[in-house]
Amino acid sequence: MLLFYIDFATYYLLLPVSECNCNGFSNRCYFDEKLYELTGHGGHCLDCTANRDGPNCERCRENYYMREDGFCIACDCNKIGSRSLQCNSEGKCQCKSGVTGAKCDQCEVNFYDFTTQGCKTCGCLDTGSVSNQPNCDPYSGICACKENVEGKQCSECKPGYFNLDFENEFGCTPCFCYGHSSKCNSAPGFSKYITESTFARSSERWSAEDEYGRAVEIKYDGISQTIAVQALGDEVVYFLAPERFLGDQRMSYNQLLEFVLRIGDNRPIPTATDIILEGGGASVTNTIFAQQNKIPTIQNQIYKFRLHEHPKYGWQPRLSARSFISILTNLTSIKIKGTFTPQGVGFLDNVRIETASKAPGEPALWVESCDCPEGYVGQFCESCAPGFRHSPARGGPFMPCVPCDCNNHASICDSETGRCICSHNTTGENCELCARGFYGNALGGTPNDCSPCGCPRGGACIQLDDDVIVCTECPVEYTGPRCELCADGYYGDPSGRFGTPTPCRTCACNENVDPNGIGNCNTTTGECLKCIYNTGGSHCETCLPGYYGNALALPKGDCKPCQCYPVGTEEDPSGAIVCDQNTGVCNCKSHVLGRNCDQCEDGYYNLQSGEGCHTCNCDPIGSLNQTCNAVTGQCYCRPGVTGLRCDHCEVAKYGFSTDGCKPCECDVIGSKNLQCDPFGQCPCLENVEGRRCDRCKENKYDRHRGCIDCPDCYNLVQDASRSHNNKLNKLTEILNEIEQKPTVITDDQFPDELTKLERDVGTFYDKVKNITGESSITQKVYDIRQREKEISRTLSEIDENIYIVNDKNQRIELNIDHIDHTVIEAEDKLFEIDTYLNTQGKNALDEAVKRSQIAGQQSENMTKIAQEARELADKLEAKADNISLKAKDAKNKSIEAYDVAKKANNEQTQRMDRRIKNLEVPHADIPELKRKSKELREEAYRLANKSEELFHDSEDLRKDVEEEVELGRQLLVKAYDQQDETDELLNEIHILIQKLRRAKKEAEEALQTIDKIDTIIRDTQTKNYEAQQTLLDASENANMALESAVQADTLAKNTSDNLGKIKTEADKLQFNSTGLIEEIDAVEDRVQETEERLEELLRKGGTNDSLINQAKDKVGGARIGTDNVSKKVAELLGNVNSIVDELQNAEDIDEDELERLEAEIKITEERIKEAKLEEKLSDLQKEHISQTNLISQYKIDISRLQKDVENIAQIVAALPDGCFRRVQLEP
Repeated sequence: MLLFYIDFATYYLLLPVSECNCNGFSNRCYFDEKLYELTGHGGHCLDCTANRDGPNCERCRENYYMREDGFCIACDCNKIGSRSLQCNSEGKCQCKSGVTGAKCDQCEVNFYDFTTQGCKTCGCLDTGSVSNQPNCDPYSGICACKENVEGKQCSECKPGYFNLDFENEFGCTPCFCYGHSSKCNSAPGFSKYITESTFARSSERWSAEDEYGRAVEIKYDGISQTIAVQALGDEVVYFLAPERFLGDQRMSYNQLLEFVLRIGDNRPIPTATDIILEGGGASVTNTIFAQQNKIPTIQNQIYKFRLHEHPKYGWQPRLSARSFISILTNLTSIKIKGTFTPQGVGFLDNVRIETASKAPGEPALWVESCDCPEGYVGQFCESCAPGFRHSPARGGPFMPCVPCDCNNHASICDSETGRCICSHNTTGENCELCARGFYGNALGGTPNDCSPCGCPRGGACIQLDDDVIVCTECPVEYTGPRCELCADGYYGDPSGRFGTPTPCRTCACNENVDPNGIGNCNTTTGECLKCIYNTGGSHCETCLPGYYGNALALPKGDCKPCQCYPVGTEEDPSGAIVCDQNTGVCNCKSHVLGRNCDQCEDGYYNLQSGEGCHTCNCDPIGSLNQTCNAVTGQCYCRPGVTGLRCDHCEVAKYGFSTDGCKPCECDVIGSKNLQCDPFGQCPCLENVEGRRCDRCKENKYDRHRGCIDCPDCYNLVQDASRSHNNKLNKLTEILNEIEQKPTVITDDQFPDELTKLERDVGTFYDKVKNITGESSITQKVYDIRQREKEISRTLSEIDENIYIVNDKNQRIELNIDHIDHTVIEAEDKLFEIDTYLNTQGKNALDEAVKRSQIAGQQSENMTKIAQEARELADKLEAKADNISLKAKDAKNKSIEAYDVAKKANNEQTQRMDRRIKNLEVPHADIPELKRKSKELREEAYRLANKSEELFHDSEDLRKDVEEEVELGRQLLVKAYDQQDETDELLNEIHILIQKLRRAKKEAEEALQTIDKIDTIIRDTQTKNYEAQQTLLDASENANMALESAVQADTLAKNTSDNLGKIKTEADKLQFNSTGLIEEIDAVEDRVQETEERLEELLRKGGTNDSLINQAKDKVGGARIGTDNVSKKVAELLGNVNSIVDELQNAEDIDEDELERLEAEIKITEERIKEAKLEEKLSDLQKEHISQTNLISQYKIDISRLQKDVENIAQIVAALPDGCFRRVQLEP
């Protein structure tokens, strides 16, 4: 359907009809002249549908927006939260301040109170809000806080918590304070610190054990810089952290424990005890996959565990914050599971634990400083304040502190045991008993509860009646009710009955009396009366006559009867036989010896003669020695010697000498008899000769027939035989000389002479043959056989030489083998030394250097040891190189010697073989053979000696190496010991540093009290002066003077003397107060108490007027009653005035003056007692005693503090800047 409108502008001309342009959203329009003028088209649509508007329905109506598909959608903006009901092209409304949402129908995050003014900001603090995202309830405006945070804006920690921290998931950290306080703040001066092990050089003292507590070997891999463990069976093996990860780790609370772990199997079996923390008698465990960690694999994985008790972290059992921190306070073990399968392996690396330390750096605000209640002191309220103790005793820092109960006899007690530091002569845990040497009732609570016993050495006593005191602990040497007599077994004169008193001493009877006997010695002189054990003397110090021994020796009974032999012992003039009383040795007769004179000297006999012993007189040649039979006198003869004195040979023997006598061995057939002459020659029959008469003379034969003559023809043979034998003997001598003295003689004529000799022998043979004919062949054969014997002897000698050479060669071979073995051992030793130096020595040196660096280069001993270790390593390395060179040289020389010896042996063997083969040849070169033999022998000796020298050199080198290695080991042990001592010293220094720094702050706070003390002292002195003036004014009246004298004495001692000294000590304290350690709070309490007591004393001083008036009335009545009192008062007035004058100048008074004044005051007090005025002064006297004790205690405290200041000053001067080890605290 077409829509039209009339265009009135041209109506009068054309009257056309135009179509409406409403984009299909309307069928009505009208002519809009202005629109026409603007656009050239005047059709303005009416009644647009689909929530459209505009001349052509081209846009959405008001409070609507057009979607991408062309439809107009209502904005639906919230009237309260929107600035306008119209939204933008995306349908978003314009919201008021703090309002959000597509329709502006809700408050933004951290805003609340949805009104026409928008939403108000909640102001939530992001640090205290959950997940650090500020958010609040849109209606109430209450912020959503972290678990330990409170307040409408999450700006405060809950009671019992502190340190609102952005990084803390729970907002604040709980106050630990050992449960004694819920108020704490962040401690200043602490910074973040990481304790870690990277295993860069060693295992860093990590260890391992299985689930049953048995130690397991831990292996260090220097390449991967990890430590590893392996299970041998189904047991589980844990890595154990070293000491520096343990101890007081409370500063690691809510921090991370981090490490890198891998295992050798991809099938691990996790358990609830993969991570174990132990401490304070409790433990917590966790699984390895807790806190979003992964299951272990063969790949390195980082594991992080937060040390917090919240259930989300998985620690079992679930504990409170205090219980969890208690474990960290005294952490004794960190166990990390290393094996997750049977026979598995595990590798650990890069272990870190976050903590804090007292050092500059990024602040660690999670470390607490507790606001302790009354009775507690310390950063964590771990100690009791002075005057308080832990209950029960020794219960540790977790136990409450209660006031000391000391029955008014002490103001302080031991904070751990609760034992009071008693005064007033009392003792006991609560000062409930009188001290030893005192008696009374200590429960009275007054300073005079216990009085001295007066027993010797401060012994104890009991009170039977009011005036009867009996000593109950007399020393063992005393007896009597008052220990005035010496007990049995002691002597002396303690009461001076016989002159100057002397103490009782033990009777010096040298234990030679019956200890159960009575009256062993005189109780006055000490003379011993009943000696036993055969002893005598005034102190039983010697043996009785006829006895010997040491009367003083233990055990007793050493005095024994003399054991002298009467025949051999000299007698004393009385005819008695005695011995030396100390040694028991008898006095022997001539040539008699023995302790008991019961034997003769060597060379003497016949003891029974009664005249001593007679000499043996043995022949020095025929006797074995100069001794003989002690009874018969028979000497001990050599073989073949006889006679009482061994002075001649036996029958048929000869040659009397130091070797004895030899047998004659005379031949029975050829001798006249069997006795030979002194030279051994037997008496021979005719035609018989020889020493033994055992052969016929020359040219005689057949001894059995009396050696008859040989045939006449034998004479010629005898002559030739003699000549030949002489030549052979001469040749034998020459050969022997050549063999025994193989001197090489280069004689070219020797072969010619030998040839000539052979010709002469041949000529001689021919002549003999011509003379003797064929019938001499027998003799020739005999001669040849004799020569064969000589040649056989020569061959035997050559064989012996060969045997000797072979033996030498075998020894050389053995020596070479031994040298080879020694060289191998030396090479092994060198390799071990080199390995030891490269591993253990280097590790020890690095460890020493590392520990020296850790110790802050403070230990000169460690530096010296490290230097010595380095020098030793260099020295050992140089010696090892030297030994190696020498060993190689020795080996080479040994091989060379072996080759030479072997070659010489072969040559010698060959030459000997040739020599043996050529022996039958007359032209053998004997000198050359001898020379070669000598050279080989000398070469063999030289090689043997050289081998032995090399062997000894190798042995010496090996010993040197072993000594150097042992020295290196000792130095390493010394280095470890020195490091342990350094660690202990640094630990002690660290303890002192903590005490010093804690006390320094307290000391600075205490400085402010010094001025108060000074002011109190000055005020007291001023008031004292006023009190003195009052006493002077009151001196006109006698009673008032007496009362004022006592008061003046009290105040003068309290102020002029003691308080003046206190002022001086206070000035010194102010000078030294920068080093004060402890008891500052106690001093403040005591100062306050002193001030209160001084004020009370001054208030009492203000009541002097009324007391004086009362005393005046009393004394006035006494004056009316008796004239004697008036006279005494008049006499005392002068004394009082002099005392008052001296007290006015009390500033310069000395001890002698004080003693004199005290004596005068005592006299005055006695006179006052006579005047019956003592009761009126009792109250002031008691106050004087109390104040004196208080000030004395105050002086003692100041003196002790002054000594502590001096000690701390010395410690501060010696302390390093760093901190090295934290202290373990027991829960």
